[in-house]
Amino acid sequence: MGLRASPAAFPWGVTAAGATCCGALAANRLHWQGEDLLVLGLVLLLTVLAWGSLWNVGTGTLWFHSLARGRLPAHPVSLPALPYTLPGSPGGRLLRGLEGLVAWWRGAFWPAAGAAFAGLLTAAALTVLLSLLLPGWLRPLYAALVALVGLGIVQRQRGRDLLAGQSLLHVGLSWLAGHAAFARPGLASVSLALAFTVAVVGVLQVAQGLAGGFWLLNGAIGAVMVMLVALEHPLAAGVVGLILFGQVALQLSLRVGDGVARVGFGRRTWPWLMAAMLTAALAVA
Repeated sequence: MGLRASPAAFPWGVTAAGATCCGALAANRLHWQGEDLLVLGLVLLLTVLAWGSLWNVGTGTLWFHSLARGRLPAHPVSLPALPYTLPGSPGGRLLRGLEGLVAWWRGAFWPAAGAAFAGLLTAAALTVLLSLLLPGWLRPLYAALVALVGLGIVQRQRGRDLLAGQSLLHVGLSWLAGHAAFARPGLASVSLALAFTVAVVGVLQVAQGLAGGFWLLNGAIGAVMVMLVALEHPLAAGVVGLILFGQVALQLSLRVGDGVARVGFGRRTWPWLMAAMLTAALAVA
């Protein structure tokens, strides 16, 4: 299983690890010793390796390509004859269909997507194993993960953008997984996770020259600051504003800049967003 970072803006593996640690800090139950460190290590394996591989393999493979263009061999695979499989009988028709399926699997699907399918099964098995070792508060996130990967696969087959899904997995769900590993996530933690997810989507849209990226980024930053003030952490809100002020100030020049400058904006903004995320997590802890 390999982790592939997006060249557009974000190193996703490090982003997922940072969001997971921020969620764990926001839970305010993390002690840097013994069992807590083991739980943190397991949840990092879950979000960075298992979930990241499920997303990369699932959305990075054209699963339906072999269905659309694969052709069965002229001579299908012959399977050993079984009882009640005489030609023309229901068992015989079932055997002929099974032979065609095996021929398609060997001749069309496996050469095109066999390695990816094996990686997908491995990542799914790792996810199941880790889910047995981690607290039950993470269970709703597994359902969200399956739905998100399924939606990402459909979007990839249709040639649509995956920025929102990728950001939700590596930022929002990773933050909530880190929190749920130690305590049930509350409204404040969920809101911050969603706000930073929107901020990352905005940065990626800016990097790709898509409309609305600045509005999403600035709106998410403002929402984080408002939430911190509402939670009686005005100092943390001010620190978040100072951390991201330089990135907001650069936007006036980028509105008329070229594509290279926009891609560079995404790479430069990433560490500042991570610092803002850590500040918010420490504030609500």
